[in-house]
Amino acid sequence: MRRMPWPAYLWPGLPQIAQQGSWTALLVAIAAALVLNITLLGSFIWPELIASDLRIICWAMLAVAWSASAGFSVWWSRRLGRAPDPNADPFRNALDHYLKGNWFEAERELNKLLRRDNRDLEARLMLATLLRHTKRFDEATRQLNVLVRLEGAKRWELEIRREGELITEARKPTITNANTAQANSGED
Repeated sequence: MRRMPWPAYLWPGLPQIAQQGSWTALLVAIAAALVLNITLLGSFIWPELIASDLRIICWAMLAVAWSASAGFSVWWSRRLGRAPDPNADPFRNALDHYLKGNWFEAERELNKLLRRDNRDLEARLMLATLLRHTKRFDEATRQLNVLVRLEGAKRWELEIRREGELITEARKPTITNANTAQANSGED
């Protein structure tokens, strides 16, 4: 996650909008703009709009709310940076682990996804690929067989076929090496 420049923390809700696209934070930012504009108009453009005693109270409340919002934004960003959200996207986590070669963690995340939705085509295809990489060819083939029967698998037809070919190719050296080893042991 990229760091926010410090001035972004000065506007209420802006860090949450930038980092998560939060609709609630957008409403907070809009409300802050409205309150600021009304207070500015009532203080400098149309002083008769807001009574002078009320104007001082508005500025004080605005300063307190603005400071609290900035403090919350800093706290929120630090908390977000320290501890990853346990409900973060499991597919992204699986992909990260897969790309790093952390097969066990990637498989765990993919299985978590498939427990939630056993028709998740992308997760099942990635699991088949992972199983091929870990030389669990029968399990990988079973995943592909399930995958081709799922609705929407047509859009992944090329990838499924290619994965099947890669599994077949990966099995060949194992079979060839076993036959060569048997042949060599028989010659002795």
